[in-house]
Amino acid sequence: MPPITNWRRESRSPTLAYRNTETGARAVLHRAPDSYRYKWRGAILVDGYPVWSRGYETKDATSFRDELRERPAPDLSCPECPNNDVRVGEKAADGAKIQRWYDCPDCGYEAPSRIVYRAER
Repeated sequence: MPPITNWRRESRSPTLAYRNTETGARAVLHRAPDSYRYKWRGAILVDGYPVWSRGYETKDATSFRDELRERPAPDLSCPECPNNDVRVGEKAADGAKIQRWYDCPDCGYEAPSRIVYRAER
């Protein structure tokens, strides 16, 4: 299997983790909680903000690596203006859940992630 451009493997078991050598982004394939529909979850995080996520029935490392090949340099940029310097933060969602947000200081664009996390205690 050919190497994945710009991605270096950090761990293999129990979580498959990669780090992007160009942008510092992280990619993880991990076991999801039992309440999730899919038992495995793959995600690409830029500055802690999920820019891509997908569920898998099994620990399908081949499909996950194919997704990384399609994204050699993931970044977080504003879709409204040419600004690449967006701020990432957290806002409370419902109850004890946290949702990641990012906003652009130039044009004021703000967007939540589709993924909501349980607050850690």
